[in-house]
Amino acid sequence: MKDLFFWKVWSPSERRMAVWALAILFLAIVFFITKILDPLGNVIRWNVLSELSEVSTVTDILQLGQWQYGISVPSHLVTESFAASVMETDFLTVRLFWVFILVGLCIILAALSTMPRFWYLAGMALFILALSFSRLETLNVFGDGNRSLFLLAVVLYVGLTYYFHAFRPDLGIAIRILGLICVSAFLVIIVYFSSKTAFPAITAAAYSFPFLMLLTVLFLLMISTEIMAGLVWLSSSGSVTNGKPGLTRFVLISVLYLLLLLLMYLKNTMRIDWNITLISPVFLALASAILGLWGFRKRADSTGIIPFRGTGFWLYAGLFMIAAAFTAYAAGTANDPVLESLEDVVVQGQLAMGILFLFYVLVNFYQLFMQGLAVHKVLYKPLRFGLTQTRLFGFAGVVVLFSIQKLLPVNQAIAGYFNGLGDLHAASDEFPLAEQYYKLALQQEYQNHKSNYALASLALRQGDHNAAAYYFRQSLLKNPSPQAYAGLSGILTQENLFFDAVYSLQEGIGKFPKSGELLNNLGMLYSRTNVADSAYYYLQKAEGNTKRNEIPATNLLAIMAKSTDPALLDSLAANMEKHSYLSWQANWLAVQNLRQKFPKEAFLSESVPKDSLLSVSGLAYLLNYTRNQARQDSMPATLLPKLAVKNPVLSGDLSFASLYAQFYSGDKLKALETLSAWAGEEDEKSDLYHKVLGHWLLQLGLYNKAIESLSVVEGTEGTLGMAVANALSDKKEVAVILLDKIQEKEKSPAIDQLKKTLFSGVKPVSATDSLLQVARKSPSDKNFQRAMISNPFDSHVVAAAATYYRQAKQTTKAYRLVVNALRFNEYAPQIWEQYAYLSLDQGLMSQGDEGVEKVRQLASAADYQLFLNRYQPMRALIEKQRAEFQ
Repeated sequence: MKDLFFWKVWSPSERRMAVWALAILFLAIVFFITKILDPLGNVIRWNVLSELSEVSTVTDILQLGQWQYGISVPSHLVTESFAASVMETDFLTVRLFWVFILVGLCIILAALSTMPRFWYLAGMALFILALSFSRLETLNVFGDGNRSLFLLAVVLYVGLTYYFHAFRPDLGIAIRILGLICVSAFLVIIVYFSSKTAFPAITAAAYSFPFLMLLTVLFLLMISTEIMAGLVWLSSSGSVTNGKPGLTRFVLISVLYLLLLLLMYLKNTMRIDWNITLISPVFLALASAILGLWGFRKRADSTGIIPFRGTGFWLYAGLFMIAAAFTAYAAGTANDPVLESLEDVVVQGQLAMGILFLFYVLVNFYQLFMQGLAVHKVLYKPLRFGLTQTRLFGFAGVVVLFSIQKLLPVNQAIAGYFNGLGDLHAASDEFPLAEQYYKLALQQEYQNHKSNYALASLALRQGDHNAAAYYFRQSLLKNPSPQAYAGLSGILTQENLFFDAVYSLQEGIGKFPKSGELLNNLGMLYSRTNVADSAYYYLQKAEGNTKRNEIPATNLLAIMAKSTDPALLDSLAANMEKHSYLSWQANWLAVQNLRQKFPKEAFLSESVPKDSLLSVSGLAYLLNYTRNQARQDSMPATLLPKLAVKNPVLSGDLSFASLYAQFYSGDKLKALETLSAWAGEEDEKSDLYHKVLGHWLLQLGLYNKAIESLSVVEGTEGTLGMAVANALSDKKEVAVILLDKIQEKEKSPAIDQLKKTLFSGVKPVSATDSLLQVARKSPSDKNFQRAMISNPFDSHVVAAAATYYRQAKQTTKAYRLVVNALRFNEYAPQIWEQYAYLSLDQGLMSQGDEGVEKVRQLASAADYQLFLNRYQPMRALIEKQRAEFQ
C-alpha cells in the first residue's frame, strides 16, 4: 500500500497538492472519456423534423337507431424524421479544454522551476518558443496584431518561475503552482475584457494546436513502454510467481500483446481487412498513462536525473492533464484526422517501443527471470543494454513505421490544424476563409470526415445543395457516419430523387444496422409512397434501436391511422404502449377520433410553450384534443382564440377548432353565430364550415336551418344530411328523392338501411330530453340552466325555462333566453308565445302583438286559440292599468 499511495509519506502541503492534482487529473480523464465516446455527437445534433398531414375523421355524430350520420372533418397527424445538424463547435468544450490546459501548464512550469539551472533554462526556452508559435497576437489584445500580450505572458511566467528558481528555492510546490495559476487567471481576464476577436478561446486553441499536439505526442511516446513494464511486474511479482521462473509467462503475454498491436497496425494501415474486434487504442493509452504514475516514479528513482517527489510527479501530472485535455478537444470538435494521428502514435509507439523493450528486458534480466527473482524491482537498472539506447532505437522504429505510411500521421496532424482554423472562421461566419482552410485540410488528407462534413455544412448554410451532397459523399469514403448518410438522403429527398435517397439510406443501414435514426428515416421514405409494409418494418426496427423510441412510435401511429382498417386499428390501439411524447399524444388523439372513442383525456400543458408560439406537434395536439374532448372540456374555447392571436398563420385552424369546444361544452349560440358568419364568406373552407354548421343544426333539431346550410355542400355528405333533415321534419318524399339520387351514383346497402330507419319514425335520442324532465320534476336555476346549455333552441326547453324564470320574477333573463333562441329557431310557436308574454311583462305592447301574429302563422288553430285565451286577458289588464294611471 505504501508503493500504491506513495504521496502519503510526503509533507502535508505536498500531500494536499498531490491530491488536488490527482483530482483535477481525474476530471480531465472524465472530460476526455465523455468526449471520446461519441466525437460526432459533440458537434452534430440529431434534430427532429416534424410534418403535419390530415386524415378524415368523424367526430360529429347523429345517432338514428342502429344507423348514424356523421360528417368528415380533418384530424391532424404528425410524422417525424431525424435530420443531422450542421457541424458547430461546442463552446463549453473549448472553455473546459482551456481550464485543464492552463492548470496542466502551470503544474509543468512549477515543476521546471524546481529543476537544476540547465534544465530550467532549457525548459523555459522551449516554453517561450512554443508561446511565440502560438501567435497570441491573433487575440488582438491591446490592438490588432499587437504582440504586447505575448511579451506580458513571457514576463509574468518566466519572471515568476525565475523568482521561484533563483531566489526562493525553499518554497513548496503548492505555492509555486498557485502563483502560476494566478498569473494564468490574470491573463485570461485581460483576454476576456480586451480581446477584439469574436471567439478568443477558439482562436487561442486553433493557433496553439502545434504546441499542444507536440506535448501530447511526447507524452504518448514517453508512456509507450508502461504496459510492457506492467507485464514484467505481473510475471515476476512474488505474489504471482511464488518463486518460480516467470520468463515463459512474460514472453507469452508480451508476444500476445505485441501481436495485438501488430494486428491493429496492419488494420489501421489497410494491410488487412479483417472484421475483428480489437482493443481500442483509447484503452491502451489510458492504461499506459495510469500505469505511468507508478512506472515513471520507478524510472525517476532509478536514473536519479529527476527527483520524482519534487519534480517528476508534477511534470508527469501536468503532461497527462494536457494530453487528456487536448485529445478531449480533438474529440469534442470531431477532428478525426487528429484522433487518427494520435491513434497511430499510440499503436505504433507501443509496438516499436514494446519490441525494443522486450529485447531490453531479455538481454538485461534473463538470468534474474530464470532465478525467479522480482525483476520489476530492478527493471530500470540495466546490466548490459541501456534504457536510453532502448528508447532511441524505439523512437527510430516509430519513425520507420511512420515512413512506411508515407508520413500519413504527420499529414493528418497538419490536416487537423487546418480543421481547427476552419472551425474558428466558421464560428465567426467567415465562410470563404473557413472553406479555404477546410480545403487545405483535404489536401493533406482528402478522406477525413471532419473537413468534408464541415464543407457540407458550409454549403448547406449558403444554400448550395449540390456541393453539400458532394461533400457528404466524400465524407463517407473512409469514416462513414449515420449523420452524413442522413444529411445526404435529406438533400436527395429535397431534390425529389426518391430512389437515390432510399439507396443512400439502405447503404447507411448496411454500415450501421443499429442506427435507429436511419431506420426511422427509411421507414418514413417508404410511407410517402404508401409502401406501408416496408414502412412498418423499418419503423418497428427503429423503435428498438434508438433512445428516442417515441419518434418511430409516433410515426407508426400515423401510418396505422392512414392505412389500417377500423377493426384492425381497434385491435392494435388496445395493445399499444403509451408515450407521454407530445407528437405521439397528438397522433393518439387522431386515432381515437378515427375510432370514434372519446374517453376523458388529461390535457398536456406542455403543448403550449411559455411564449405561446406553437410547434407542429403542439398545433396537432391542440386541434385533435379539442375535437376529441369537446364534449368534456370547454377550456379550449377560451385558450385557442388567445393562441390564434399569437400565431396569426394558424389562427384559422385554431379558431375553428375552438368552436367545437364552444358548441359541445360552452355557448352554442356563440359557436353557431360565428360559424354562420364564416360560412357566409366565400373561401376555400366555406364548404367545410357549411357542412359542420348543418350537422350542428341537425343535432339541435333545427332541421330547416340545417337544410339551408347543407344545401350548398357538394357531394354525398351534403345530400345525405339534407335527406336526414327532411325526413326528421316529416318531409319524407323529399328525403326519398335525395336518397335515390345518392343511389344513382353509388349502390350501397347502407342507403336502404337508412330509408328503413328514417321511415320507421326513429328520432335522434338527445340528452336534452332527460335534462328537461329533471328540470320539470325539480325546478331550479341549476337544472334549467343545464337543460338550456344542452340545447338553447329546443322549443320545449325554452318555453319551460322562460315560464320558470317569469314565475321567479327573472323577466330579463327569460326574455334574453327567448330572443337568443329565436335567432336560429324562428319557426317554433311555443317560443313566440313566450316572446309575446315576456313583451307584455315589460310593457312592450307592439312587440307582444308581433309575437301574437307569429303564433297565428305557425301554430295550429287549437293551439292558437289556447294562447289567445291567456294572452288577451293579460293584455287587457295592462291596458286597464295604463288607463287608470293616466
